[in-house]
Amino acid sequence: MYPVMINISGKRVVVIGGGKVASRKIKHLLAEKALVTIVSPTLHESIEPSTVTWVAREYQKGDLKDAKLVLACTDQETVNRQIMADAAPCQLVNNTGDKHFSDFYNVAVAPAKDFSVMISTNGLSAARAKEVRQKLQAILEDL
Repeated sequence: MYPVMINISGKRVVVIGGGKVASRKIKHLLAEKALVTIVSPTLHESIEPSTVTWVAREYQKGDLKDAKLVLACTDQETVNRQIMADAAPCQLVNNTGDKHFSDFYNVAVAPAKDFSVMISTNGLSAARAKEVRQKLQAILEDL
């Protein structure tokens, strides 16, 4: 894996799925000012519909048009794989259900005043990354 930080401010990000996993991803995308489109029949209660463009239906070919990043957040392996297959070569896709069939996976970030520390468990455990981030955050606050 090649670690990078991507500026997604003002760029279209398509999230397929509107459940709990999607809601966590969307929270961070919105904080970075991404233009988020969600394709899902339903939305998790923590997603505020007025902050996103919501397409209230199942995924269809063509939904990824003009997206810089795509997050496949469904609990259906066949749909997530179809999203990967439908993506253009210039689109990066995060298949949240299968790190081996994904272009990237997210990292935890512990920000400080003038730098950030990225934490990765290589896609194995978001909970472990969160635990390490919290410990690092406490250390960084004293710097």
